[in-house]
Amino acid sequence: MRKRIIFFAMLSFLIFLAGCSWENLSSTSHESTYANKSPQVDNGIKFEVVESDVYFSQQTGQSENLTSIKTIFCDINHNLVLVEVFSTKTLDVAKRGLELSTFSASRQRNLRNFGLFCIFPDSVKINFLKIEKNSATIDLNSEFYKQKYLDFYIKAITFYLTSFDNIDRVYFYNEGKSYTNKAFERKKAGQVITFVPQKVLSEIFLVPKWIDIPEKFKNIPMTFAQKSLVNSLSYRFSKLNGLKLNNVKLKENTLYIDLSKELLNLKGSSEVDVILSSICFTARGIDKNLKYLKVSIDGKEPYLDQYDLKENINMDRFKLNSLKIRL
Repeated sequence: MRKRIIFFAMLSFLIFLAGCSWENLSSTSHESTYANKSPQVDNGIKFEVVESDVYFSQQTGQSENLTSIKTIFCDINHNLVLVEVFSTKTLDVAKRGLELSTFSASRQRNLRNFGLFCIFPDSVKINFLKIEKNSATIDLNSEFYKQKYLDFYIKAITFYLTSFDNIDRVYFYNEGKSYTNKAFERKKAGQVITFVPQKVLSEIFLVPKWIDIPEKFKNIPMTFAQKSLVNSLSYRFSKLNGLKLNNVKLKENTLYIDLSKELLNLKGSSEVDVILSSICFTARGIDKNLKYLKVSIDGKEPYLDQYDLKENINMDRFKLNSLKIRL
């Protein structure tokens, strides 16, 4: 009887140990699978920018050792998302921003709550990042250039670095040797970029769409870009069905844009901010010197609740909104 009791006690202990081992193995296996997962994309990569006052915020305690840093992640559909987060202070904010997008288990656990994912596998290392004369030079380890989705990673880094006002092009190096002699830029010659609102999960992003400029619009790219944007807004927002662009004019550092009366259907809604942000981001993609937006409706300048259209709207009010998460 005594031997039987000892036998069952030992058996129960072994079952308990097996259960603990299985739980640890499952957790380790899950993280390992996640770490090695690379986003699959086609050549028509979509880029996304978080839009002011639309992306939600989560309050996080700040300290003297934290600062707001711009970084880049991707969503479940492999769209690139620019975000600002709280991180440790550093003199090299651009490099730190890219390092935050390199996979770590703890970082990814925080990001999944926001539907975001690290872009680069943990084998990627940044040797140095240098910025001078409107260009950035980045040197990465050889593992970076062995990645299956290298084209996606290069586009992600280029998009991120050129989001800084003083950077127009990016040069890539592989362990001190030039990867290619050409510089990478945000867009190709003969293209414009329109920032179109798109709902991802429960949030709204401005999604850049790259469009070739037809020959007849080569000398007036702003008109073509805003016309294309307005057409897109018209079918993306039910209240804006039938929205038309009446006129576009550039004078000094102000964009004058006249729209049809359908815009007034958005009175009292936050969608007004989304629409005007789309117009401003699209305009500045063509002319970085623009400072103000002047909107009129069928030639008139009414109020639009939060906006007095008789006044110029400062484009600087539409900024990247901080996602208050600590990384």
